[in-house]
Amino acid sequence: MDEKMTMEITNDRLEEAIKQYAAERTKENLTTVLNLLRPTKLYVPAMLKAPDQPTPCFLKNNKGEQFFVAYTSKEQMPEEPKSQALLFMPFPACNNIVVKPELELTGLVINPFSDNLVLKTELVRKLHEADQKAAQMRQVKMTPQQFNVFVKKQVEFGVLPKRLYAEGETFVRKLCEEREAFVNQIFAETYKEPKLYPYTEADYSVMALDIAEDLTLIRVDLPEKALAAPLCYRIYITFNPQTKKAGYYTIEMTAEKEVRALGQILPDGRHESLGEAPVEGAELQKIMDLARYDGTEMTS
Repeated sequence: MDEKMTMEITNDRLEEAIKQYAAERTKENLTTVLNLLRPTKLYVPAMLKAPDQPTPCFLKNNKGEQFFVAYTSKEQMPEEPKSQALLFMPFPACNNIVVKPELELTGLVINPFSDNLVLKTELVRKLHEADQKAAQMRQVKMTPQQFNVFVKKQVEFGVLPKRLYAEGETFVRKLCEEREAFVNQIFAETYKEPKLYPYTEADYSVMALDIAEDLTLIRVDLPEKALAAPLCYRIYITFNPQTKKAGYYTIEMTAEKEVRALGQILPDGRHESLGEAPVEGAELQKIMDLARYDGTEMTS
């Protein structure tokens, strides 16, 4: 089967999925559309700055917003006005243009004169970043253990603290209510491919304590299976329901087997080393002291 025939089949399925999403705008239908889009090539009308320099055309709406425009097939394109050139571009290449800040595009519109599927720039940027990460992963050959460390580090030092500081009380409440299931879901989603995810809900342990009216403390024990430095044995999350101030602390494995490091992830994403961690029995008091020192003015 040649490439032309392959693309026609892919785009037929894509067009059906777009119509299904237009009829029923659910998250599942949108996911189907995006999954079909990612390996697909699209027709992009272009103008010629020079004989060998085609530049994609943009479409402006009545609000003055500009969109990158693409079509799933030639049949979807209007007969007039005719473009000077027609590009056949992979969907990720289209995204690469949409996210350029200097263009100030509102998004990407597919089949604007029929289906009018609009993907806002914020969504396109997320797809673009995911594609970049996937490309980096393909370039760096990893063993399963290296991949496990790579992804777990992303969650422990990036995804979890970022969500805590962004969502605040909502994140803390959900963690307290759903506990191990919530933590397991966050890790599993980051692995992307379910077959690569080596853990289950039972590998985590969440203990939430209401220490005082102005202090909620949550201890999250993480899987020790395939643990390697600098991953965490556990993390501690503190939250003051009165001031809405949060804290994120890590008990980290080090290259020295008997030494555990204490760290903190700040709201701006920076990792701060706080020296050697205390023995496990003294960790709780140490985290409480750090929360008080951080200015939450908690009382015992």
